[in-house]
Amino acid sequence: KTRLRPNALTAVLHAVPLALLLAASSTASGRQPASMPSGIASNAAACHAPAGWNIACLRARYSGPVAGWPAPTIDAGVQWNEWAPVPAVASPPLQWTAANLGQAELAADVARPAVVALGQMLFFDTRLSRKGEVSCASCHQPQRAFTDGLPLAVGEDKLMGRRRSTPLYAAPFAPSLFWDGRAASLKKQVMGPLHDPREMNHDAAGAVARLRQNDVYSAHFLEAFGDATVAASTTSTPSTTSTASAASAASAASTASTASTATSAIDADRLARALAAYVASLRPEKTRFDDFLAGRADALDDTELLGLHLFRTQARCMNCHNGPLLSDHQFHNIGLSFYGRRNQDLGRYEVTRDPADLGKFRTPSLRNVAQAGPWMHNGLFPDLRGLLRMYNAGMGREAPPADPPDPYAPRKSEHIKPLDLSPAEINALLAFLKTL
Repeated sequence: KTRLRPNALTAVLHAVPLALLLAASSTASGRQPASMPSGIASNAAACHAPAGWNIACLRARYSGPVAGWPAPTIDAGVQWNEWAPVPAVASPPLQWTAANLGQAELAADVARPAVVALGQMLFFDTRLSRKGEVSCASCHQPQRAFTDGLPLAVGEDKLMGRRRSTPLYAAPFAPSLFWDGRAASLKKQVMGPLHDPREMNHDAAGAVARLRQNDVYSAHFLEAFGDATVAASTTSTPSTTSTASAASAASAASTASTASTATSAIDADRLARALAAYVASLRPEKTRFDDFLAGRADALDDTELLGLHLFRTQARCMNCHNGPLLSDHQFHNIGLSFYGRRNQDLGRYEVTRDPADLGKFRTPSLRNVAQAGPWMHNGLFPDLRGLLRMYNAGMGREAPPADPPDPYAPRKSEHIKPLDLSPAEINALLAFLKTL
């Protein structure tokens, strides 16, 4: 149970069990963690006393490079990566794009400004939907960390989907996309909403035909990708044709060929490539958290710094929210599948039909998380503090025992446990999340 304690962080922040601070360490390479060096463990424990947290001590421990910070709490067997800046778009794309289907093509496209610019035009264009009512940006708004502020996505004709619009910042880094991982590449993901009857309710052929009617798009596709290979038949001009007639026919053929070239530059594959390149170019807004990572020790205030430490230790967040995007890009069951109840959603299992995937959903990035609510795959939490309280309690409930045992009952991740955070510590954790 959560103990009631004073909220004044500057006065007294009460103790947490020291055992929870003695976490296993790991390298930033993502290998399995080894045991924590005793020096690091004692450094973390030294910042806590029966009277509460010693903020000056924490600030000293986190004042240097990330590699020298107190080790995070990581469960045995978890592969993780240390926090780091998000790779710049200008850095070699093959170094940061996910090693999945089409990586080389995406890496080449995102490095071409004309392709990215075309993708941006398409992303905000409602003509991709059947009735011209919604665009990609309808559900992925820049001012909301590329979500839409709604519990569940709403598409054309106001039809509501089953899940919340996914934040996009982690998309080019993730091996598989959507909450359930059903898309094996970013190029496949960007075309999913176009075909979904509850989203854009269109098809690739219809979208391409509509774009081909627009001279502006014809020019931009041609600039971005060049002419498509078109098999054309040629016919000879009869010898009896007059010189004037031949010249007129040649001129008409040239004009038709130019128009055909521009039109043929537009196809479904290039449409998907341009959209994927634009999404891959998106980066979260820089925040004070980035400044702190870069070594500016005063970028976080005392409350936020305590929240950072709790995030990495007692709150156990680093088991899933690690690396530059604060996501492991994996799938976990945190107990929100509503199995056997109204609104049941079994997540990744619905794609793989593997019982090990029951109730699992992809870990979202926490970059700019405070702007991305409501939270969770089903938009269940309109308030971040309420979400943290649920994590503090151990999150969603397990399916009740059955006799005989139910082989389809989802089992909550072993990483989800009650945290025993005080109200003041939850406030500190919330303050830290708002810096991301």
